[in-house]
Amino acid sequence: MKSYFLSAGYMLWILACSSSPNNFGRDADNTKAVAPSMEENLSGGSGAAQSTPGTIQVEQQKLIRNGTMLISVKNAAETRSQLNIILGKNKAYVGNEQLNNTDYETTYGIQIRVPANNLDSLVAGIESLSGTVTFKSIEAKDVTEEYIDLESRLTNKKAYLDQYRTLLKSARSIEDILKVQEQIRALEEEIESVTGRLKYLTNQVDLSTLQLTITEKKDYVYKQDRRINFFERLKESMSSGWYAFVNFILYLLVLWPFWIILVGGIWLGIKLMKKKSKKDPPLPGH
Repeated sequence: MKSYFLSAGYMLWILACSSSPNNFGRDADNTKAVAPSMEENLSGGSGAAQSTPGTIQVEQQKLIRNGTMLISVKNAAETRSQLNIILGKNKAYVGNEQLNNTDYETTYGIQIRVPANNLDSLVAGIESLSGTVTFKSIEAKDVTEEYIDLESRLTNKKAYLDQYRTLLKSARSIEDILKVQEQIRALEEEIESVTGRLKYLTNQVDLSTLQLTITEKKDYVYKQDRRINFFERLKESMSSGWYAFVNFILYLLVLWPFWIILVGGIWLGIKLMKKKSKKDPPLPGH
């Protein structure tokens, strides 16, 4: 019975002092001071070792490393084939690729995803290809602080979620049950959001992105226009003339309001002239 009252009092204190999951239990020591017996029940006994939420240890610095390279070669197709061998050695893969082939140049735009530890080896392999590196940029973004913050928030929210679920079992009134369920729902949404962000950062840290452009300049070669015979040209001319006539008719139809106004104006002018001629007396001698 004593444990029940303590649990109920603990639940009501939390519901009164926190309007959102972000304000609930920011300091774990405050929670212990208000309801030590509840903490003992959650941890399995007063003598059990307690772990404070938010103390996250990151083994190493979290860096997102990406790069951009432009290489000019004599044979783009051959270089692209050699690139596959380098990708295989570095466990990399092509995320996106575009080919632009014109009379002036052939260009491959390739997005490469490679394990972060193999980025330098991949760059070195590309530099060893027959060609000239015209541009290279490797950037590193430190996300260690954000990573630690997200890990800490996730640990805290999971701990608070467990406490809310425990309180839900002790709730007796419908109002208290609904309030605790609302807090649980909000916490679950926040946990899902933080987990998604952590997964994204982990993916960016583990896999680097290299934007590679392979360019082959070409000597422009004049290509003579294809000649067609007289009948083909005559057929094209008649077809073009017919389409021009149809377009002209359609254009005239588009101006139908103008034609109505023009015809109406002419008719009105003729009518006024006739009335004027009837009113004017004929001149002498006529």
